[in-house]
Amino acid sequence: MPKSPFTQRVLNIQASATVSAFARAGELRRQGVDLISLVAGEPDFETPEHIRDAAIRAIKAGHTRYTNPASGIPELKDAICDKFERDNNLHYDPSQIIVTCGAKQTIFDAIIVLIEEGDEAIIPAPYWTSYADQVRLMGGNPIIVPTTQDSDFCMTARQLQDAITPRTKFVLLNSPCNPTGTVYARENLNALADVIAGANIYVIADEIYEKLLYEDAEHVSIAALLPGLADRTLTVNGVSKSYAMTGWRVGYGAGPQNLIDLMIKVQTQETTNTCSISQYAALEALTGPQDCVESMRRAYVKRRNQIVSRLNRMPGVSCNMPLGAFYVFPDISEYIGRSSSCGRIDSDVALCNFLLEKARVACVPGTGFGAPGYLRFSYAASPEHIARGMDRIEAALTALL
Repeated sequence: MPKSPFTQRVLNIQASATVSAFARAGELRRQGVDLISLVAGEPDFETPEHIRDAAIRAIKAGHTRYTNPASGIPELKDAICDKFERDNNLHYDPSQIIVTCGAKQTIFDAIIVLIEEGDEAIIPAPYWTSYADQVRLMGGNPIIVPTTQDSDFCMTARQLQDAITPRTKFVLLNSPCNPTGTVYARENLNALADVIAGANIYVIADEIYEKLLYEDAEHVSIAALLPGLADRTLTVNGVSKSYAMTGWRVGYGAGPQNLIDLMIKVQTQETTNTCSISQYAALEALTGPQDCVESMRRAYVKRRNQIVSRLNRMPGVSCNMPLGAFYVFPDISEYIGRSSSCGRIDSDVALCNFLLEKARVACVPGTGFGAPGYLRFSYAASPEHIARGMDRIEAALTALL
C-alpha cells in the first residue's frame, strides 16, 4: 500500500464531536426532517441590537481593512484590560492581550507555542472536545484525568499532583465547564494553584462561560489567586457565549508578555487579524450596556431547571444541576447494553444515534468529551423546544426498558 501523503498527526485525530453533530442535525433539517437539536454550543438569542449597530457604524466608517496591530485594535485591547481589572482582579498592559478568531484559536496558538513532540498537557475529563486533539496535533500527549459525577466533575489537587511529570508543560482548566456546567469553587482552585505553583508549569484557563453563573456560584480566575501565578497563566475569554456572538469569531487571551508575543507571532502566520468589523462589535459588547447578558442568564436559569427536572424523572438517567454555562451532562450508562429495533446499544455513541433516528432529537455523546456513558444536551434552546425534546427522549428511552 502506498504511503499516505498526509501527516499522521492529522490522520490520528477526530473531527470535533460537537461540530460534527451540529452539521448532521443541519443536514437532516435541510432534508425536511422534524428534528429537535439540543446540540449547539451557542445562544439561541440574536446578538443584541446595540452590538449589531456598532458593527454597522464600523462598516460605514470604513473599518474594513487589516487592523494595526494585527493582534487587536488598541481600543478593544484597552477595553479587555479594563474588563480583567474590573471582573477578575487581573492587571494587564495592552501589550499582554491578543485578540483572535475565537477562544479556540487563542488556546490553539498557546498550544503551538508551548508543546513540542512528546510534551504532556494535563486535561481533566470531561473536557471540551478540541483540547486533547489540539495537543495531539502538535505532537504532544494529552494526559486525561478522569473526574466523577459524585465529585461534580472537579479535578482534585491530589489528582493533579499525581499527573505531573517532568514532561508536563501545562494544565488546562475550564470553569464554568463545557460539557458539565461545573464551576470550580474558590477552595478547589486554591488547592490546584498551590500544586501548579510548586510544579512551575503553565495554566491555560478557559473562562469563556464566566458570565453564565447560577445560584450563588462565584467565578474565580485562577491567575489572581497566588502572587506570580499570572506570569504562568493564559486566561482565555471571548464574546461568543455571553453576548450571543458565536458567528462573529472574537476571542482573546491575556498572559505573560513572552507567551503573548510568541502567540502573536504565530497568529501573523495564520489569520493575520480578527475580522475588523467584529472587533468593533466586540468593543461595544464589552463597553456598552450589560443588561442583555443578565436577561439571557435569567432565561438560561429557567431552562436549566426545566431540563434537569425532566431528565431526572426518566428511569435510568442521573443528571447533576449545573452551576454555569448552558449544558447538562446526564449519566445514561444504564441504557448501554440494551437492544432496540436499530440494534444493540453498545455505547453512548450508539444511544445518541438511536435518539437521532427514533426520537429525532440530536445531542452529543459523552465519548467526544472523554467521558463515555454520558450525553450532552444544550439548553440554549426555547422552553418549548426543550419540552418537546424531553418528551421524545423519554418515550424513546422507555421503549428500551
